[in-house]
Amino acid sequence: MRKMIVSCLGVAAAVLALQFTQAEVKAGLFDQCNPCDEAAACDPCEQVSCGSTGKWFVNGHVESGFWANAHGQRNAYDAATNGRHGFDNASANTGLLQNVQNTGYQVNQVYVSAGKSVDGTHGWDLGGTVDFVWGTDARFVQSNGLERANGHDVEGWGTGDYYSAFAQAYFEAAYKKLNVKVGKFYAPFGSQPFKSTDSFFYSFAPTYGFVPATAGGAYATYTVSDKLSVYGGWVQPDQFGETKDDNAFLGGVIVKANKKRTFHYAFAKGENHYAANSYDYFVNSLVLTTQETKRLRSVLDWSYSQTRVPGNTDTIWGLNNEWIYQYTDKLSFGLRLASVRGGGYPAYSITGVADDAYAGIGENTDWYTISAGWKYDANKWLTIRSEIRYDVVDGASAFNNGFEGNVPKDYQFSGGLSTIVKF
Repeated sequence: MRKMIVSCLGVAAAVLALQFTQAEVKAGLFDQCNPCDEAAACDPCEQVSCGSTGKWFVNGHVESGFWANAHGQRNAYDAATNGRHGFDNASANTGLLQNVQNTGYQVNQVYVSAGKSVDGTHGWDLGGTVDFVWGTDARFVQSNGLERANGHDVEGWGTGDYYSAFAQAYFEAAYKKLNVKVGKFYAPFGSQPFKSTDSFFYSFAPTYGFVPATAGGAYATYTVSDKLSVYGGWVQPDQFGETKDDNAFLGGVIVKANKKRTFHYAFAKGENHYAANSYDYFVNSLVLTTQETKRLRSVLDWSYSQTRVPGNTDTIWGLNNEWIYQYTDKLSFGLRLASVRGGGYPAYSITGVADDAYAGIGENTDWYTISAGWKYDANKWLTIRSEIRYDVVDGASAFNNGFEGNVPKDYQFSGGLSTIVKF
C-alpha cells in the first residue's frame, strides 16, 4: 500500500510539473486568450492558463510565543526513559495543553505550503498541496509510517522540544462537482485546526488530542448543491501506509442549513493491526457553526472515540464550545468552554500507540477547561494573540505530576502570548 501511495505522489508531482509548464507558456500568450469564457481568467498577472483553473501558490507563516503556569513548573528531560528526545510530556504545562506544553519561549510552527489549487468548474483540473512544518507543534501531525516507525525513526523526526513533519502531501483532482484527494491530508474531525493562522486561541482545544489529526489514503467529495456536500473514502488515521492491514472507511456530510448555520458530521470506522493485537475503532465528530450576529460567531463541537481490543473497550468523548466576537476589523475577543471524559484512555489509541499527552485522564475521569483571549490582526502579515486558561481534572493529579519535588495538582492556571508572521 505504501508503495502505491508513493507512486501516486510521484505521478502527481510529474503532472503538477507539466501543469506548471503549461501555465507559464499560456500566461505569456495573453493575446491568444480570446477563446476564454471569462476575460478575467486571461489576466497575465494571475499566471494561470485560460479558463477557471486553479492557481499556483507558495505561502506560510511563523508562529512563536511563550506560555507559563502558576505552579512555576519548568520543562523536564529524562534521556533514560525517553530516548534521545529526552523531553517528558508530563512536565512543564503538561501534555494536556497540547501545543503550548513547554514553559517559556517556543517556536510553535514554521509552516510552508506550496502547490496548485484546483477548480473543476469548466472540466478536469489537476493540482496538489505539500505542507511542511517544523517546531514544537509538528509532532501532532507526524504519521506512523512516514515521520516515525515502520523502518524509519521510531521516535519521530526531531529531537528535544522540536520536531518536523509533512502536515499534508496530497494530489488533488477536480471535475465540476467532484473533488478527489490522494495522499496525506488533514483529517476532517472536530473544530480545532492545526494551523495557527486558522485558530483563534493559542492553546489547542482539549478534544484535539483524541481525534485523528491527519490521515493517509484517498477520499472524494461531491457537492450535491450549494447547501449539501458529502464525502467518503478509504484512509489510515494518523498513519501513512504503515501496514496493508490498517483500513478505515471515512465518511461525512456538510449541511448549510441556512445563511447562519452549518453542520459538519464526520466519522471513521476501521481496524488497526499493531504488534500482536488487532484494534477495532470508531471515531466521529459533529460540529455546528453559527453566525449569531454580524459580529458574533459560535462553534459547538462534540467528538467521540472508541477503541476495542480483546477484553477491553476504551472510550473518550468531549465537548468544545467557542464564542468569537469581532469587535473591530482588527480586534476580536473569544471565550472557550470545554470538557473531556475519559474511559481508560490512553491505554490504546487508533494507531495502537498510547498518547502520553493524556496521562492522568483515566477511566471515568472528567477534565474541564475555560479559556479567554483576544486576537489582533495588526496588518496582512502580523497577528498577535493572548490567552489565559484554567484547567481542572476530577479524580486525577494531572498537573505538575510531582516534578522538581512539587506535590501533584489536579488544577492549573496558565497563560501566554504568541505572534504569527505570515508570508
